[in-house]
Amino acid sequence: MRIYIIGMPGTGKTHFGRLLAKSLHLQFFDLDEQIEKREGALVRQIIPEKGETHFREAEHEVLLKLSSNNNCVISCGGGAPMFYNNIEIMKSTGIVIWVNTDLNLIARRILQNITRRPLFMGLNEEQILIKLHEIYDLRKKKYAKADLVSEINTAHNTSLTSVIQGVIKISQRRKK
Repeated sequence: MRIYIIGMPGTGKTHFGRLLAKSLHLQFFDLDEQIEKREGALVRQIIPEKGETHFREAEHEVLLKLSSNNNCVISCGGGAPMFYNNIEIMKSTGIVIWVNTDLNLIARRILQNITRRPLFMGLNEEQILIKLHEIYDLRKKKYAKADLVSEINTAHNTSLTSVIQGVIKISQRRKK
């Protein structure tokens, strides 16, 4: 079993992925952490120093490598599904879960830890929200290719149990 977690920046993909991996007794990988190990630098350093093209190539190569691991959950960066044929690789090698979170909640999270998100540096909450809407509009069609959607919002949360049940159903269907 291989599960990919996708979604907007600040949705809690890594936290969700770790919980899911622990619940299913699977290994956990964070795509950005794996890129940082490979590159010997933080993502927020790689992009300004080596450019987004270099980062996206590294992201694609690391994703390809991780896609050969079995019994794991892979939390992907927000833009990963958008480049090369990454979403198709994910879909053909595992189950894709879109962690969908209210953009207002994401904006507040980003504002609390702005230094981790260079894309939003120097922006206030309103500007962050505008940028999030722009990014979401560009990415939602790719995200919608996911096998499952997990809502993580203040008003409504998909339970981890229902996500696990969905993963099991999809897994059983694919085995037939």
